[in-house]
Formats: sequence, structure tokens, C-alpha cells
Amino acid sequence: MKESRVFILLGKKLSNEATSEELAELNWLLKDKDVKSFDLELLQDIWQKNPGLDETFLDEQWEKVSGRLYGYAVQPSDPMPGGGDKRKVFSIRRLLAAASVVLLLIVTAWMIWLKPAEKIPRIVQEQIKDSVIVAQNGERKKVLLPDSTTVHLNSGSRLAYNKNFGKGNREVWLRGEAFFEVTKDAAHPFLVNTDRMLVKVLGTVFNVKSYDTKEDIETTVVEGKVEVSLKEGAEKKVILLPNEKISLKNSNQLKEPSFTQAAVSGISYEVKTVPVDIEKTGMPEEAVWIKEKVIFTDEPFEMVALKMERWYNVRIHFKNEKMKSILMNGDFDNVDIQHALQILQIMVNFKYEIIDEEIYIR
Repeated sequence: MKESRVFILLGKKLSNEATSEELAELNWLLKDKDVKSFDLELLQDIWQKNPGLDETFLDEQWEKVSGRLYGYAVQPSDPMPGGGDKRKVFSIRRLLAAASVVLLLIVTAWMIWLKPAEKIPRIVQEQIKDSVIVAQNGERKKVLLPDSTTVHLNSGSRLAYNKNFGKGNREVWLRGEAFFEVTKDAAHPFLVNTDRMLVKVLGTVFNVKSYDTKEDIETTVVEGKVEVSLKEGAEKKVILLPNEKISLKNSNQLKEPSFTQAAVSGISYEVKTVPVDIEKTGMPEEAVWIKEKVIFTDEPFEMVALKMERWYNVRIHFKNEKMKSILMNGDFDNVDIQHALQILQIMVNFKYEIIDEEIYIR
């Protein structure tokens, strides 16, 4: 009956009725499943965005799932054992129904939790809260913020902003990668928060990358000027000009000695001028993804594979670990995954096998 308890607690969380003890219990029940806090946040965003769900609809959803959870369906008129309050019965039913509605919206995720061995197709959820925008793997999104700032969201990314955006500081939170074309407003600075850096601008064009992977955390300026504050250790601010990039490293060993480098309380970062794709896009290669183009220069095969996983919504496995460190140079645009792999084969001698959405590099 563990899954039924998950539904109950999830319903309470979505309805903002869960106690701290119940939230802790939900986290404990999900600890052996591949569920991150980001997933639960997204569930809540989806549910809170879903307006106008009437009681009849919720009743119908409850009837569909109650039999699977308990083997019987609770009726609205059923009395509580011992003469309890009928309203409490309906409250529980409504909470469970709320969870079932979200379950229907993201049925893929739930089926993966319950049946991890089965291959389930992905479902892209478009109806999300207006303050949270998600670009799933395999898709890119263009967003217009309330202040007319344009944001291009790369695959596997999430952008959030609060309901008061624009009334004070214009502040957003990014996980993944986004290209910003910020509307000028000297009275209201634009702030981009990532896990390890804060980017502050008044009005300019720049790219920010902050994935939860081995990849560097980067900010690249296309036009104007930005101020980057490092969040770890001693306070450190760096000013970037057009075609400059700051990268946060995972170690103190940097690839090149020819550009500015520093360490602040254990934080290793680098600032360098980046090449511009003059012939085709007129932009630094770090930002050409908004033109549906992928460029990689002296990047390990492992990092190129991470980009391709998000771009094409696939999983890439290396059968030969040594291949991960091979440096790659190249680009491709508007090609399918098989053509992209063939382009890589021109640079490196390898074989591959595609099984559904899984790619094996040999």
C-alpha cells in the first residue's frame, strides 16, 4: 500500500495542506525512486496552473484510481467509520483526485517509478505555471517575459520568475541554458540566478549555461556589459564585455594558460575572449544554438555527447571509456541524430549502434 500513501501525501502537497511531518514522510517514501526535488516542484507548478477543475471531474478521477489503490471506491455518501465527518472523507478523496490529475498529465514519469524496467515514451508537458517554463530534452523554447525581455531556452532547461517580476528587481532563476535579450531599464536591474553565479545587467544580450552535469558553468556576452558575482567563498565580481566568457571549473586545473585565470577560496574560474562565427551567425559559438546550430571546439567527446543527449533526446553510452577524453572539433545544424553521428565519425574512428533512444559508442 506504499504507492497509495504516496498519492495521499502528494495530493496534500499539491493542495498546500501537508504538514512538515507529512512532507518528510513523502520524501522518505520517494527516496528509493528516481525523483528529484525539481520533479516535485514541476508537479506542483502543473497542478497550481490547472484552474477550474470542478468537483465532478475530480470525483471521476478518484473513481478511476481508487479501485487500483484500495480495491474499492469510496462514495461521497459513505459514512466515516465510527460516525466521522463526511467532509473529511471528501477532502481525502479530493486530495487523491488532485494527485491523480497530475498523474494523468505526467503518466510517463509515474510509470517509470513503478516499472523501471519498461521503456515508456516521453510526454512533453506544455501547460505549466506561467512563472515556470521548461524546455524538455529534444526541444527549445522562446519566451517573452512581462518586461518584453526575450529568452531562448535550450533543451533540458528550466526558467522561473515570480509573480511580481518587473515591480522591483527583474529576477529569474535558471537551471540549464538560456539566451537573454534583455530590455533596457536602468531603474530595474535584470538578475539571473544559477547555483554558483549571479548575473546582473541593465539591458544587454548574453548567454548563461548552468546544467547539473560535468559541463562548465558559463556566462558569455554578445552585446553590452554584464556583472557576474560568484556565489561561493569570498565575494568576487567580474565584469564581462562583448565576446567575453567566464567559466567556473570543477578543479583548479585549467586547459589553457593564455587567458585570465584565478581562484577565489577554492573556486576556479577563467575569463577569456571567445571566437565569433562571423560567416554564418555573427555570434560567439557558445550562443549559436539559438540558430539551431551546434558547434564544438576542442571539447572532449563526453561533453559533446551531453549536448547531443539534450539536443536529440537520446542517451549515449561509451563502451570504451578512453573515447570520452578525445577532443572534438566540428559543427552541425538541422540534421538528425544519425547524420550527426556520421559527422563525428569523420573526425574520430568509432562505430555506433542505435536501439530506440539509446546510442552505444564502440
